[in-house]
Amino acid sequence: MMKGIRVYIVIIMSVFCIVGCKVDSKLLRYKDIYSEKPTTIYIVPTIDQAERPNKKITDRSYNNQLDVALHYMPQSLQKPFLSKGYYVIPPLASMEISKRDSMGEAHINDTAMLKHFAEEYGVDAVLFTFIYKWEEDDAGWHVYLEYFLKSTKTYVTLLNTKMKAGKYIPLGFRGTPTLSPRDASLIKNLNLDKPTSQRALLLDLVNNYVLKDLPWNNLTEEFETDIEENARFSCMKYYYDATGVEVYRPMSVEEFDQDCFLLNNAKQ
Repeated sequence: MMKGIRVYIVIIMSVFCIVGCKVDSKLLRYKDIYSEKPTTIYIVPTIDQAERPNKKITDRSYNNQLDVALHYMPQSLQKPFLSKGYYVIPPLASMEISKRDSMGEAHINDTAMLKHFAEEYGVDAVLFTFIYKWEEDDAGWHVYLEYFLKSTKTYVTLLNTKMKAGKYIPLGFRGTPTLSPRDASLIKNLNLDKPTSQRALLLDLVNNYVLKDLPWNNLTEEFETDIEENARFSCMKYYYDATGVEVYRPMSVEEFDQDCFLLNNAKQ
């Protein structure tokens, strides 16, 4: 009964957000993607700017959680692109390219770099992702991310999304953390411990949520069938609650910046 009420509340909240806030159509939000028709995507290694508090410097378990989640990003990021019909340079090849071309130090507005990728590798767009901060409390994990998809043809930004994301950890009868089927799958398939699997799954959920909003690739039969759909917010809060329901609402850039960069998080 309580689960049904919670789902109903989530639906009402989502409808309220859509009705109460301006929502762009995909045709408006992604007009440059529909026009340029990118096909091949290169994913730059995620730029990790999350600080490691001094008290955690020697905490190998804590640092390992963040490191493993970061290393899982390339695999996680390519999946939603592939599901929408794009060709993505595989993670191992991408890592070799980034080492050879020093792409880890590249700036998102480096037009010379974007031109180089178009000419050297036939890439139509480059995805940059930033992890700004991790937070953790008794309820679960939270992460602040930003996504930039840059065109190598016109150098315009095809996608820019800021996300404050959280994943609540289900608790058992005695108040101890329990595993969802997806958590258990990550632990089994990737040989992760429970905390690391929670962080990796949170990144997986958010990457999927943000990037699956992109239009279908122009080589698919579905291309342009989604132009009248509502695009997702470009700056938002996202939560995956204990019942497995996705909850989201728009947030202002000012609110994101304040939470991410200005507020001191003692529990980080």
